[in-house]
Amino acid sequence: MLRTACCLVALLPRYLLDYTIFMTITVNSPFTGRPVKIREKDVGRAVTDEDGGIFYVFPKKDGSGYYGAPTRVGGERDEERAARNEARAKGSKQTGVQRGQVQITKARRSHFRGKLIFIMFILLVAAAAWAVFFGPLKEMAQGLMGEDTIMEGFLPPP
Repeated sequence: MLRTACCLVALLPRYLLDYTIFMTITVNSPFTGRPVKIREKDVGRAVTDEDGGIFYVFPKKDGSGYYGAPTRVGGERDEERAARNEARAKGSKQTGVQRGQVQITKARRSHFRGKLIFIMFILLVAAAAWAVFFGPLKEMAQGLMGEDTIMEGFLPPP
């Protein structure tokens, strides 16, 4: 018990150092456009996003922040691409609510479609049962199973 407590106390300063002294940087992935949190010491290194895409993080030329580049060298073209992606991400946040409502509507439609198919299947089975027991297929069913089987087969013999 004492040994476990000592290990936890020994690891606590390391845990605090990793998360308080080294600030996290948020950079948008050049592949997905989603934000990725990295450590400050990972600038210039290869980083992976949620989908497994590998990109590199570089400081912006004006010093205002960092950007993600798909190449090891970075450059003006990659920085411009990152600026366009950031502008696009800001615009998509505003329309994100509308997109969410469209997705919910589509999900409801597919649910309604499933219910409709189930109801059609039940109606088809009911129509087939009617045709065999009471409709035009009654005579053919009696010929296959015998005269008394269809109507009187449900009751036990006297």
